[in-house]
Amino acid sequence: MHCRFPGCTTPAVRCDVDHVTRFPDGPTAIWNLQCLCRHHHRAKHEGGWQVVMTRTGVCTWTSPSGREYVTWPGD
Repeated sequence: MHCRFPGCTTPAVRCDVDHVTRFPDGPTAIWNLQCLCRHHHRAKHEGGWQVVMTRTGVCTWTSPSGREYVTWPGD
């Protein structure tokens, strides 16, 4: 659908496929992959944002200040 970062509507076809838990620590499995636009991919890896994802695809993002945001697959 679109980038999984809270509020981003960049279409998934223009996104990177990101390992929620970095490879090789996390597997290349559907429950560990998400689409992120390049900007938010960098924010995750370089900007202090953290994300965890359940096996059903619900992502909880934590900002550098500690605020949490939840995104759902296909939302």
